[in-house]
Amino acid sequence: MQEAFLLQMNDFDRYLEAQLRRMLDPVVATHPPTRGRGRKAPEPTLAVEPPALVPAVETVPVTVAATPLAQL
Repeated sequence: MQEAFLLQMNDFDRYLEAQLRRMLDPVVATHPPTRGRGRKAPEPTLAVEPPALVPAVETVPVTVAATPLAQL
């Protein structure tokens, strides 16, 4: 019984290897992108805008009458 299980696993392993090879071979066959100082990165564009005008707000004092809590 154990030998039959191992044979089935070997078949399954072979199947997985074949599928992985089929999927990964095109990826491995391509050349990696060039790196280094070959291309200069574009500099960011900065926009300078005048500050937004904030309307002045006048402060008004507010008084609130407080009543003591009733004793229980």
